[in-house]
Parts: sequence; C-alpha cells; structure tokens
Amino acid sequence: MVRILYWNIEKFGINKINEPKAKRKWDDTLTIPPPQAGYRREVIRTTLIQNTPDIFVVVETSTGTGTPGTLVTTGGETGSLFLLKQLRTWFPAPNDWRLVPPLRLGQGNVQEGISVFYNHARVQFTGPWGWQGDANPSDSVATIGAGNLVNYGINWKNALPLGTAPAGNNPINPGIPYRRLAGQWQFRGPVVGGVAPVLGFPNVYNRTPFLTTFWDPASTRTIKLLAFHASPKKQQSADGTNQLSYIQEMTTSLVANEVGVIVGDFNVDIFNTNFEPIAYGRLVTNPPLGVGYTRQINPTPNVWPDKAYVCTMIRSYDNAKPWQTNGYPGYEYVIPKTFSSVDNILTRYGGGTAVGPSTNITIVNRITGTPYNLDAPPIAGAPPGSLVYDSAMALNVGMPAAGLPSALPLPPAGPTGHGGFDRGDIGALTTFVGWDNYRRVRSTSDHMGLIVDV
Repeated sequence: MVRILYWNIEKFGINKINEPKAKRKWDDTLTIPPPQAGYRREVIRTTLIQNTPDIFVVVETSTGTGTPGTLVTTGGETGSLFLLKQLRTWFPAPNDWRLVPPLRLGQGNVQEGISVFYNHARVQFTGPWGWQGDANPSDSVATIGAGNLVNYGINWKNALPLGTAPAGNNPINPGIPYRRLAGQWQFRGPVVGGVAPVLGFPNVYNRTPFLTTFWDPASTRTIKLLAFHASPKKQQSADGTNQLSYIQEMTTSLVANEVGVIVGDFNVDIFNTNFEPIAYGRLVTNPPLGVGYTRQINPTPNVWPDKAYVCTMIRSYDNAKPWQTNGYPGYEYVIPKTFSSVDNILTRYGGGTAVGPSTNITIVNRITGTPYNLDAPPIAGAPPGSLVYDSAMALNVGMPAAGLPSALPLPPAGPTGHGGFDRGDIGALTTFVGWDNYRRVRSTSDHMGLIVDV
C-alpha cells in the first residue's frame, strides 16, 4: 500500500508558508512580518501528521515566466524547497523526504507548476523522463540519450537523493542516477497516419499534466502518478480532462505490475450534467469504448445536505457562514454551485503485483473534520470517508474544542438543514470567520485535499 495525498494549495509559493523575516527600517525600528504564514504552515503540518502520506502532490505552484518543461523559479522554487525542509523536520530519519523538481506547465499567464514530494524510504523516483540542463526542458531519456543526462543545478542538488534508480524488476530507467531524472510534461496520443500527435489539454497553451513514476519495492510494482490542473473555463476544462484518456503511458501502455493514478483539480463539477460526461466519460468507461479508470469521488443525490459529502471547494471568508442552510458537513462554507466538487482521484490497476482496488479515499476537511459521521441517522449513499482528521479550528462560541470531530455544533436538525448555528447566535459568525478558525483554513487554500491508499 502506498498512501497519496493530493492538494491544490492556492497560489503555492514561499509567501504562502514563510513570510519574509523582520526588517529594520530607517528609524531603527523593525517591521515585523504578520503571523498568517505560520498559521497556514501549521494547517499543512497537522494535515500531514494526522495521516502521513508516502507521496504528497501540491498543485498550483507558482513558476515565474519561462519555457514549458523548464524548472520553476521565484516563489514556487523557494516555497517548494522550504516545504521540503519542513517535511524533513516534521518527519526525521528513517524517513527520507525528497522533491521531484517541479517544471513549468502551460504558457503565459496560465502557467503553473506541480510539486511532488515523496518519502524515498518508501518509494523511489524513476522519472520517467531525464534532465538535460537548466536552460532546457526535460525530455525522454531515449531522446536525450542516457550519456547526455546531467545533474540538476545547485539549488536543486539535494532535492533528489544520491544513487541510481533500482535495477532488477523496475522497468523504468534502471541504473540511471536519480539526480538526472525528471517528470514528464508533454504527451502524445494514439498514432494516426503514422504519426503520434502531441496532445493539447485541450490547447497548446493550456497547462499540461505532470507525470512522475515511482518504484514501490514493498509490492514490486510501478506507480504512474499523473497530476493535472485543468483550465477554469468549463468547456476547456472538460475537453482537457477528456484528453487524459488518450495519454498512452496511462492507458494502452499501462501493463501488469503497474498502477495508474490520476489526481487533480479538473475544474469540472461532478454534478454538472453538461460537462461531466465530456470530462470523465471515456476515462471511467471500460474498454473497448473507454480506458477503465475508477473515479474515487462520485455524485451523491444533487441535494443538500447529501451533496456536501463530496464537495471539495470552500468559499472566501467574506461569504462563508456557519448556518444550518446546507446542513452538515457543508453548512454555508462550501461552494454551492458550479465548482462545488472539482477535485478527484482516479485509479487503474494493471494486474499482477499491482493488486487493487484503492482504499480509504477521504476528503481532507479541516473545518468540520472527517470522517463525516455525525449525522444521525447517516444519510444513505453519502460517503463519510475513511481516515480521521480533526478540525484545524481553535476557538469556540458554543463550539467543541479543537481536535474533536467537529468544530461546529450539531443540534437537532432544523427546518433548513442538519446542524450549524442559528442565525441569531451572537458572535457566532465573527468567531467562525476569524484567524483562529475558518480564515486560517481558507487562507491556506480554497480546496480541500484528497487522500487515498493505492
């Protein structure tokens, strides 16, 4: 079993988790940085500690401008390396946390990166592509030539370990130094007229997925992990997600002893009957009409509070409220309409030692906590999740203390939903949206994470 945590951490960079240090002004006084970065860092730390993953995927890493396939710079670089340092502090030896150097994905003002952290003591990075120098994009090892691969520059020197990708049963880049391997950012579809076309997602300027491969020595299998952040434009997001089903490495080339895992913010609400079939139809349909992936988050009845059990996005703190309207677990802090459930994980097993199916899929809700098991009686068909996360919210006006399963009260169901404060509760809204409560979670991200065992 390998545990994977995926999380779109909004505009991830150094300022998200480590504000600049205090500076001395002209009058010899100090400018003290605000504490918000520390709050966000603590939300991330406690999320990772409660159910520690083997692989941690952060989507929406800032990049600095540059050519697709080259290394991110600016705040995305320093933020990713700082978080790697924190992981090594939070999880000391025998753990060995590493980072696949994140690359620029897409072009222009839509360009982002994806940071993939992993515990080398549990899984080993195998590429699938190679590195040919800081000014050049990564490319396939066959294209570059194993003898022409180079080590990363000084900033990334310790992101990957010394040593070489495992030999023996590992089929991807055996014997090639880890520090010369890279993720894959460009993909080709099925051969048409003797040519395998480069895929767009859906267009050449949109962000591409990022494929990283890992050897799982405990199960002697390969994990192919494809992470994706689709365009926020509905038609583009649906068409771009559909394009994932044509990536050969994740479909026709997925063989015995391999697991395909697709994670991401697909920007297609699973309740959207217009775009959901376009986005996911071919991915989740079995061959020969589709490629046979299993989607982990699926629609409940499109009504509240049932729908809140699969929502993955939350409102700005100006619009979030702890009232009963939407019911437990969503109340009025989840986004209620076209972008309520856009994050997902899909899995496919190639047979042999790949085994399967995946287990313990859980939406990482640090507001109410998970699993969603406080409704009595439980709502039929509403998935509670499997793994336990407490709330990251601290203070209370009639709230239980932080660390209990819910930071919001659950009185008998009223006429407008299950639980929550009454609108007339004095101080409830102010307390709920404060930095000790909702704001520290929402400031970390407008998305909840997803975790699964594969």
